[in-house]
Amino acid sequence: MSTAEICEEFGTRPSRISEWYRDRATSGFPEAKRTEGRKRWFDHDEVAEFFAVVEKARAPRKLPASVLDDDQDKLLTAAEVTALLGYSSPSTIYWYLLNVPGYFPEPDETIDGKKWRLGTIVQWVQSRPGKRRAGTVRTAKALPTVSAEGDPDELLGTAEVAALLGFKSVQTFSSSLYQGNLPELEGPDAKVPGLRGQQLNKWRRERVLTAVKRRGSSPGTDDELLDAEAAAGILGYSSTNSFMSALSRGRLPELEEPDLVEVQTGGGKPQKKWAKKRLERIAAGRAAS
Repeated sequence: MSTAEICEEFGTRPSRISEWYRDRATSGFPEAKRTEGRKRWFDHDEVAEFFAVVEKARAPRKLPASVLDDDQDKLLTAAEVTALLGYSSPSTIYWYLLNVPGYFPEPDETIDGKKWRLGTIVQWVQSRPGKRRAGTVRTAKALPTVSAEGDPDELLGTAEVAALLGFKSVQTFSSSLYQGNLPELEGPDAKVPGLRGQQLNKWRRERVLTAVKRRGSSPGTDDELLDAEAAAGILGYSSTNSFMSALSRGRLPELEEPDLVEVQTGGGKPQKKWAKKRLERIAAGRAAS
């Protein structure tokens, strides 16, 4: 991403970036990946990591007193949480979730994009953990083993439904459901209270198995997984950085959750991958619009 794109996404000034870059040995600002004259291009993930560290080093922001009197069950989007915490961009939150397990709270709702209850954020601010641990990578919680046999009217939760459908995580199932890829499961059969008072979606086993039969096979089992560079090409972006920038800005909500996060050996950055058929379907929709 260019300096202008950094300024737009992270809410800073070109002069500040020049200062950080000049003093990068001490500031920690990343090296440029490409230069053309005085213009520089940077890796989006490295820039997001830098700003996440900057945000965390700042004194914790005090929440307005009115927040404590508000409805603590109210759901907030990533953009609303960003504004409440005084962060420069939602990229900071997404970077924490991916790279610092246990630091920032997991979203309370993922069906219609990532959302947090106000009470979750208030509690986190009031008991904010200490400094992050470098080199840690979040791994998706393993899905349960679920049999197709059983009472057809038994109500199954999102993790069980995701497992039966062959998804790799609850997040990828929720994303696919939100995109309209699972019309048989649109609208749960029931909502039951969770441990923290939130409403949990439940589906009848028979209804889930209908969706399994329509799909014919588990998602991803016969589909090629592509990295960001290949995804950018299919979707018509000029570069990997422009694709990742659009993704981080929320311009591609249907791809917010990858089909796989591949942990690199030797401490490298986790690599996101998306199913080829999923990308081609989205590309066809973009071309038709």
